[in-house]
Amino acid sequence: MSVNSLILRLRNGDRTALEDIYKKYRASFLKWITYTHKCTDDEAVDIFQYSILSFYENVLEESFEEMNEAGIKTYLYSIGKNKLLADSRKNSKISYQEEIDEDELFEVLEEDDSEKEVRLNKIKKLVSELGEPCSEILRLFYFSNLSNDEIAEVMRYKNGNTVKNLKYKCIQRIKNQL
Repeated sequence: MSVNSLILRLRNGDRTALEDIYKKYRASFLKWITYTHKCTDDEAVDIFQYSILSFYENVLEESFEEMNEAGIKTYLYSIGKNKLLADSRKNSKISYQEEIDEDELFEVLEEDDSEKEVRLNKIKKLVSELGEPCSEILRLFYFSNLSNDEIAEVMRYKNGNTVKNLKYKCIQRIKNQL
């Protein structure tokens, strides 16, 4: 049976076509991903399941055209590899929130009033010298009391995590200059 007829059967709601694809590529996929990417057997099965579901959804959404037999295998392997890499990146990301308390920047200001005033003026000067987007992010966060998500909306960033990461880098730049 041709690959394109399998895809046509999938689009027409034939679940046995999905089972055929599942059975045909499962063993080679699991062997390939555990060998080349050194993942566990359980991870490999999860990734294969994800790849099959993604493939099926893409077929139903008609997000790709006809392909040859090698195309399905390559497509499944690509989905699996990308999923494994995305999971790996997600698990290896450092949470800046755990590394630094945002109030830590101002803890140095708990000295006597004269030193406090000097350091506060120095921080204000450094913030203004940082330029955009740092000065705006810090102003919105510390003086307007906006959350990271609110700042992301105002400044048109993708999400609050982007703001959190930028804010961390800005604070680090200030701390290095203090």
